[in-house]
Amino acid sequence: MIKMYLSSQPLIRFSLPNLTVYQTSGIRKLIAMKQDFIPFNFNANGVKEKAVISLFIDTFCEHQLADNDYLNIKLHKNLNNSDTSIFYELSLENILKHITHIIWTDKVIPDYFVSKVKDNTIYHLLNRLGKTEFEAKVKSLN
Repeated sequence: MIKMYLSSQPLIRFSLPNLTVYQTSGIRKLIAMKQDFIPFNFNANGVKEKAVISLFIDTFCEHQLADNDYLNIKLHKNLNNSDTSIFYELSLENILKHITHIIWTDKVIPDYFVSKVKDNTIYHLLNRLGKTEFEAKVKSLN
């Protein structure tokens, strides 16, 4: 899998199941931000919300979680419907691909990230991210 930064830094390759401690800490930071992305608490024009989005994107990229190999998955297929079970079928790899896609698309389509907050996509992806981390811990105990 090819990893990338959202800056002009070079591409990095690594296997997702072998996350570094630094990447794992980044995932934990993102999970901790989940409550900031509840749509009815989110004012897209607010200074606090813009700062939260910026912090989220910075954390995601600084911890080397961006994955530009998202073209081969069916992005956001049914993610916007009311059936949230689709989110709980996503692997860690696909969650990171979806978030990367949202961040990159926001660079081209202004407020795309905000639209994904408003339709609960970001919240549900972060919720699944937390479940994935928990599942990984349980598997390592067995």
